[in-house]
Amino acid sequence: MLAIIIIGDEILSGQVSDENLPFMIERFSRAGYAPREVRIIGDNVALISRTVQELLRSYTYVVTAGGVGPTHDDLTHAGVAAAFGVGLEAHPHMMRFLGATAGADLPPNVKRMAMLPHGSEIIGGDDGHWPIIRKQNCFMLPGLPHALRDKIPRLVALLPRLSPAWDAAVYLNADEVLFADWLDELQRSHSEVTIGSYPVVHHPDFRTRITISATDPHAVGSVTAQIERYARDKNWHVRTQNPVSRGGVPDGA
Repeated sequence: MLAIIIIGDEILSGQVSDENLPFMIERFSRAGYAPREVRIIGDNVALISRTVQELLRSYTYVVTAGGVGPTHDDLTHAGVAAAFGVGLEAHPHMMRFLGATAGADLPPNVKRMAMLPHGSEIIGGDDGHWPIIRKQNCFMLPGLPHALRDKIPRLVALLPRLSPAWDAAVYLNADEVLFADWLDELQRSHSEVTIGSYPVVHHPDFRTRITISATDPHAVGSVTAQIERYARDKNWHVRTQNPVSRGGVPDGA
């Protein structure tokens, strides 16, 4: 339903550590829009264009982060424009925003930040914060963490409201190879939930964490209870985390 593209040669080269992705995943997941795919790509118009096109064929929304600044390697707007087969144009709303923050006589490098894909929509900016730039179902966000973070709640508010996912977990003192077949059968019989199994190394109390996720808390609770009973019968059960909404609300609250 939603995919994220992190754009920047500096991320791929290791010169800068990405701080945006964990924040974006957590906030989108809370709202029921857990990203289905994430790509990290360099500053290249053709690559950006191809990636945006590919992801929009598979997902409803694509969110990019990075590459919207004033320098020669800020190429996200050009890449998105190419993905939609349109040109760049000076957006009057963006020009006014930049003029209010940088002065009426904008230097060329600042003006290039107003060169947006034809037909783009500018959302916000009246409060002095960088606006959200939208071209149909592609949202272009800045890469600076402090500039990006205030936009995610505003972007989420633009999307259709969904039920947030609920998560539970069962911790076992057993290696997952011992119950892999049983867990596989449980997943096949309960397609309404997503079950994950993750080995845990060097923990004194448990060896495996099994996660259960779905938008229906009762389905999560039911499958969690089945896993807990199975683990208790095998004397593997350590503890259970009851269903909790990704919005932070425990089941039954």
